[in-house]
Amino acid sequence: MRILFAVWITLLGSALQGMAQLYADVQTSAGYFTCELNFQQTPRTVANFVSLAEGTRQWVDERNGQLSQLTPPQPFYQGMAIHRVIDAEGFKLMQAGSKRGDGTDGPGYEFPDEMNVNFPATYRFDESYVLAMANSGPNTNGSQFFVTGTPIKGLEGKHTVFGKVVAGQSVVDAILTSTVDANDRPTTDVIIEKITIRRIGESAQQFSAASMKLPTLSAPPYQRETAPSPEHTARFVFSQGQRSELLVYSSIDAALQEWQKLESRWHAPSPYTVRYYDVTHPADSPVTGFRPILAKYHPDALTPMTLTGWALSLENAEGVYLFSFPLEGVMGYMFTPAGSKLAQTGTIHAASVHYQAAPHHAIAEFELDQQKIIHLHLGFDKKIKDNLHGRCVSRVKHLVITNPETEAGFYPGEFTEPGGDKGFSMVPIQ
Repeated sequence: MRILFAVWITLLGSALQGMAQLYADVQTSAGYFTCELNFQQTPRTVANFVSLAEGTRQWVDERNGQLSQLTPPQPFYQGMAIHRVIDAEGFKLMQAGSKRGDGTDGPGYEFPDEMNVNFPATYRFDESYVLAMANSGPNTNGSQFFVTGTPIKGLEGKHTVFGKVVAGQSVVDAILTSTVDANDRPTTDVIIEKITIRRIGESAQQFSAASMKLPTLSAPPYQRETAPSPEHTARFVFSQGQRSELLVYSSIDAALQEWQKLESRWHAPSPYTVRYYDVTHPADSPVTGFRPILAKYHPDALTPMTLTGWALSLENAEGVYLFSFPLEGVMGYMFTPAGSKLAQTGTIHAASVHYQAAPHHAIAEFELDQQKIIHLHLGFDKKIKDNLHGRCVSRVKHLVITNPETEAGFYPGEFTEPGGDKGFSMVPIQ
């Protein structure tokens, strides 16, 4: 009898453990709905959402560079409008998480995707009321999230699913029928008034958002100087360490009401420290305000600071590419079209190379001598020895010939996606 009793207690404990869950009760001006959060399968994503919702981690208001305070807590989502609603056949969703209210900003940092082929619940959109991270490509998660109102399988593999709506689906349905403007924003604001996190069960109670690999933010002290060149340039001196991203906000408004976000700077592992940031301003409008924010990242932030010194290979529906960016000499490429064994070779126009690095992703763009522009969004997922690997979204532009005799022409305004991207790898050039 004692043995049976012990077994029953063990089974009961396992059942209660299985019931352990995190819930987010979302109070909006249109009503309540509750989301169940996948804290065991997508812990970093849930930790980010929970800590932003509760105000237990700092974030940046990208409208003016103000860093939030932890005491008292400043919940990120509180008072925020749902800025995007789409109610189309087979594609229904609502999106929030933008302080600007237009989907162009986040909390001042990024973190990678957590889609896992071994856990379908982290990437499938085969049912309604899925809770997922919005992004602008691989590994660009921040604060924006969306809730679906219908299955949307075209999103699978592109967005981390970190929960689902388990109560209040009728409220979601009502929000999805909102009248919207030309930018898909409801004409009558739907406001997130409060998000309350509930923890049920021991493992949910023990879940620590602070222990996850998310960046920490700080506002470093600085000194102002006059830069040696160019003219009308202010230099702001401070230290930026390795594996950190610098966000810069500046104002030339005497009342400090209007702020502009300047170009960010990612400082990957390297043998030096960056010690200043220059801001060039109009002659009659000196810099009146400067707010630097440093986001410190963990060692899993792999993005190199430059393409120089690397060979980049990838495959898409067009074929297989190998791009070479040596420290010295000519930049070149090899391209083997799909279905062919004959490789084409050529050069990359060095002056056309544009590379914008962030902790977990990068944008690369350059022109080939075969009259093609390549645009790549690289999401860095892992490092094997010195080689980097990840997912890629490729886009291309082909020159439109207007004069066959001179081969003069123009590039169209929009890129096209070949599709079929199978990832990329970057190898140091020896």
